[in-house]
Amino acid sequence: MEPAVRHSVIAVSSLYERAYRHREMASLLPDDNLVLSQYNAAIHCLKVMENESLVLLVCILFVCIEFLRGNRAAATEHGQHGISILRRVEETFPWAKEYLSPIFRRLSVLPFFFAVVDRLQPNLLSLDDTIPPFLTVSDAQFYLDGIISRTVRLIRRGDVYRIGYMRHKTVSPDLIAEQDLTRMLLDKWQSSFVQLEPKVLNSGFSLVHRCNMAIRYQICRVWVETAFESRQTAYDEYLGIFRSVVDSAAAVGASDYGAKPVIFTFEMGFIPLLYFVTMKCRCLETRLRALSLMRRLGAVRENLWEMVTMFASAKRIVEIEHGAILTDDGQLTGEASYPGLPPDKMRIHDAATEPQPLVQMVDGVEKMGRLGGFFMRTVDDDIYVRSEFLPQPCWG
Repeated sequence: MEPAVRHSVIAVSSLYERAYRHREMASLLPDDNLVLSQYNAAIHCLKVMENESLVLLVCILFVCIEFLRGNRAAATEHGQHGISILRRVEETFPWAKEYLSPIFRRLSVLPFFFAVVDRLQPNLLSLDDTIPPFLTVSDAQFYLDGIISRTVRLIRRGDVYRIGYMRHKTVSPDLIAEQDLTRMLLDKWQSSFVQLEPKVLNSGFSLVHRCNMAIRYQICRVWVETAFESRQTAYDEYLGIFRSVVDSAAAVGASDYGAKPVIFTFEMGFIPLLYFVTMKCRCLETRLRALSLMRRLGAVRENLWEMVTMFASAKRIVEIEHGAILTDDGQLTGEASYPGLPPDKMRIHDAATEPQPLVQMVDGVEKMGRLGGFFMRTVDDDIYVRSEFLPQPCWG
């Protein structure tokens, strides 16, 4: 085994073991000497490696290390660096294209979710303008990953129209064209997917995989249609999709998936998808189901998404919009002020949390949590940020 690979694997193993031992703690653990020494040794070895295909493998291990450390900037930077290398070597090393390209394709969206990379346009890996017939489920997954990358880039470019200085302004023609293309690609993906032979779908295609893919497709649909939408009431048109997403997640929850707590997953799982539903679906019953399923199906950490932070943020969004009080488990206590669809003045346009945890006094008790910011609209139609301390739930 290459020294850089060996040192990286030891660092990953040590970080995971510590995360497992301290799984009841939501806060990030400080690095220990073993992790730092192995990580630094791997970096030193990487500087003299000439085989770029192996550099790609080490790059993925570095991303994993930074996921476990909760370092958003370093994780996204390693991912972007790997994409740059992969573009140079994927034709020379077919194995890298086959096995590593799908991983980096999914990693390419992280800078758009965690805006920490100092680039105007983060690297995206080989976006496809056509969708061919699928021969395998892996084909369907590969092209859906590409559409997701394209869609997330579109909604980030649409931020200025939804919550920025271009609200209520005409969207630029190039963005409308990109929206139309992405919508068309989603249509073609769905058409190719339903044409997959049943024997292919039933061969090694688990319920969890099927439901997760369906959820991603449906969420993408909403993202594309609302990329430039400044009206929060526009999301009410997609209540049917949100309910379908929650039903798919509930089908996974009814299986044995999630019965054993998962500490860490390298890939994005259910947390950000169900968070989006909880945030944008204003049907109280549906969003409470989504909140519950987020905890049931999510890992403690899904790459850079932390369960306790996302749960606390989603819970607070529901409380603010409906004028309600929820328990730490996300159960409604008492009557909500707005049990139906909340008025537009109460609706949150977007939300963010600080990356580092902090401790504050809450009702005379020290609580660990994060500082959250909720983007809301004034009566004069200006966007402001409502900042709050979000204590982690008691089970975190």
